[in-house]
Amino acid sequence: MVNGANSHKRLLPLFLDLGSRSVVIFGGGGVGERKARLFSEFSRVTVISKSFTEGLLQMEKDGSVKLVSVDLSKGYHEYLEGVFMVIPATSDAELNRSIEIEASIRGIFVNKVDGIGDVVVPSLIRKGPIDIAISTKTPALSKYLRLRLERELGENFEDMARLLGQIRKEIKKEVPDQTERSRIIWSILSDREVWRLLDQSYEKAYMRAREQVPQHERDSLDAGDPPQGIDRRD
Repeated sequence: MVNGANSHKRLLPLFLDLGSRSVVIFGGGGVGERKARLFSEFSRVTVISKSFTEGLLQMEKDGSVKLVSVDLSKGYHEYLEGVFMVIPATSDAELNRSIEIEASIRGIFVNKVDGIGDVVVPSLIRKGPIDIAISTKTPALSKYLRLRLERELGENFEDMARLLGQIRKEIKKEVPDQTERSRIIWSILSDREVWRLLDQSYEKAYMRAREQVPQHERDSLDAGDPPQGIDRRD
């Protein structure tokens, strides 16, 4: 994770599992919809508003969000109970600030739409098992870095992540020393021939990577079943 955001605020870059967490978005406009589309992939999302965009209404039909029609000017406190994170995204800046203060008092994380809150949503790159998050003080720079890194991360990186996961799983029991396992993994990463072979054949790259395992360990691995998708006759 690349983090250059707001040196005066000590933000710790983390990847969180929000699957069982509740996220409440106050505001059913375009900003609320954008936030709902992001967070609904990872958590239980409720949108509180007097009205909603067509996109949010469709998301409710699809079952990805829950919509609650409420006039927030008459109160919102009851919707903060048991919430992990709130996103004040109404068109009323004063109301947003009020929600933010109340959430902070209750120890609820706040993701602001017009500044830096407790939670900052980074620019994301996802390529198979690889996740990269980028955060800077300037959104344009974050986007630039994301686009540049996406060009650099070719298909090889996805295949390499898969290959390392497979090798690591195989040697975890056969190579008891963690330092030695780390050395093997790093040797595979440093082997340009493995990278070259990934362009041609995952199986060939895998067999080349196995050569980094000491011979006596390879003998132990060979005694087991071949990895899925690998034919030892090749």
